[in-house]
Amino acid sequence: MNRALWLLPITLVTACVLANADTGIKTVVKVVETRYAVRHHGIPGLWLARPFLTGSGIGGLRMAEFAKFHVPPQDSYSLKENLAHSLGPEWQSFVEVWSKNDGEWTVIYTRATNEGLSLLIVESERDDTFTVVQVNLNGKALRQWVDEPIKSARHEPDALAHIDMHVQ
Repeated sequence: MNRALWLLPITLVTACVLANADTGIKTVVKVVETRYAVRHHGIPGLWLARPFLTGSGIGGLRMAEFAKFHVPPQDSYSLKENLAHSLGPEWQSFVEVWSKNDGEWTVIYTRATNEGLSLLIVESERDDTFTVVQVNLNGKALRQWVDEPIKSARHEPDALAHIDMHVQ
């Protein structure tokens, strides 16, 4: 009986830590589904991209899409605040793009991890699509991308063939 009493707090603490660690795309999907009574769907065949990501330093790619759904423009800011609160302090808003004319917006959140960096991209498009993408970058890929962005892009054949770049 005494042993069972000790297991309860350990189980509760473990569950809380795991629940807190699993914020990100699941949190955003839950908030949107609850707030607007809509359902998301995954991207069929996304698993086919996994072999192409091997060795790139990118992992954990997950996507959710809400087709035929657009956040009402008057509710966009309120939703953004709700998402920031629900994601918690470990996710920081990194880039925000807002278009008053089109009602489109994108917010990119970042979270530092032991392995590198997680990116969470939330986008509401004018054509009635709401998309959420989460991807993890390992430390080596992140350092290479930050330290030498042009070289990183040029590593892929013809990645920048259409862009005229002059490095000074």
